[in-house]
Amino acid sequence: MRFFYAAVVQDSHVLDADETKHVARVLRANAGDSVALTDGSGKLYEGVIVSLDKRQCVLKTRLLETFPAPTPNLTLVIAPTKSTDRFEWLLEKAMEMGVNTIQPVWTERSERKLEKADRWKRVLVSALKQSQQAWLVDLRPACTWESWVTDAPGNGFIAHCEPGEKRHLFQSVVPGQDAWIAIGPEGDFTPSEIELALSQGAAAVSLGEHRLRTETAGLAAIQAFHLAQLR
Repeated sequence: MRFFYAAVVQDSHVLDADETKHVARVLRANAGDSVALTDGSGKLYEGVIVSLDKRQCVLKTRLLETFPAPTPNLTLVIAPTKSTDRFEWLLEKAMEMGVNTIQPVWTERSERKLEKADRWKRVLVSALKQSQQAWLVDLRPACTWESWVTDAPGNGFIAHCEPGEKRHLFQSVVPGQDAWIAIGPEGDFTPSEIELALSQGAAAVSLGEHRLRTETAGLAAIQAFHLAQLR
């Protein structure tokens, strides 16, 4: 069954123009056919096509199932890369792999400070539909590293490449506990940014022996967090 996203789903729902075109031209659907919809907040609906033309697809909907929010909660705090394509690839894969919240941050070494919130959300929605999940990642507005870390909740980790004793993230995560994990830009966090995080109670961690690109490190952190839940 084809999977669609709608911010608000009621008893009757009209697909937007792009998705209507997909239903009509790609799926070649007809009145009476069914599709699946999610509101991104845990609810899964069945939508039966009532009417369909090139401009509008009207669905009669009913709630099928409500899924609880994934736990424990993982927040990926990450500096957007200079390359827009690489950061959007990260967003897509992070949605597929399962992360509750993504917090973009600007750091001292960020090479590009341009937020594309609407475009980034479209990438996440596309990945939500592809992976057929019921919960959409909560994409927070970008902020500075200092503003995030000074108000960050407890149980945080900062992955960096500076010298010093660090445990692997997999060993540091406590199964069942919410956490946030910070990944720096291409040039890494500065020593002062690392020190600020440590002074706020975050723990310094490693993601392995190799120096990873920002987007690779983000996915490695998500994977380590999920694997730690199985211990």
